Amino acid sequence: MEQNIVTTLFFGMIGIISFPLFIAIKDKFVVVKLGGQNVTIKNGENERKINWMEVESLSLIQFVYPPLYKLKVKGDEKVYWFNTENEFIKASGFVKDLSDMGDLIQKKKRELGI
Repeated sequence: MEQNIVTTLFFGMIGIISFPLFIAIKDKFVVVKLGGQNVTIKNGENERKINWMEVESLSLIQFVYPPLYKLKVKGDEKVYWFNTENEFIKASGFVKDLSDMGDLIQKKKRELGI
């Protein structure tokens, strides 16, 4: 690719736009451990254990690979994003999570009506 000022400015602008976007969403990504009775949310140094009954919503975000889930806790304004193992099927942009964690999520959603 030929190097010129237009190409440099174009990719520089993409970087300038992407950096504030990253800063805005980086705190939404967490590590989640799912158990039979508890959900552990780890965000940096902070670790929070909640009961499954405190989960307000838990949904798969489509068109993102690997599977990315959105978790909302009752009484909390924040929405947390986390992914599962890299076991999935994608077709026309839609994602089906085939991981063990994905199976547990589907089971709990059915049991609790989330």
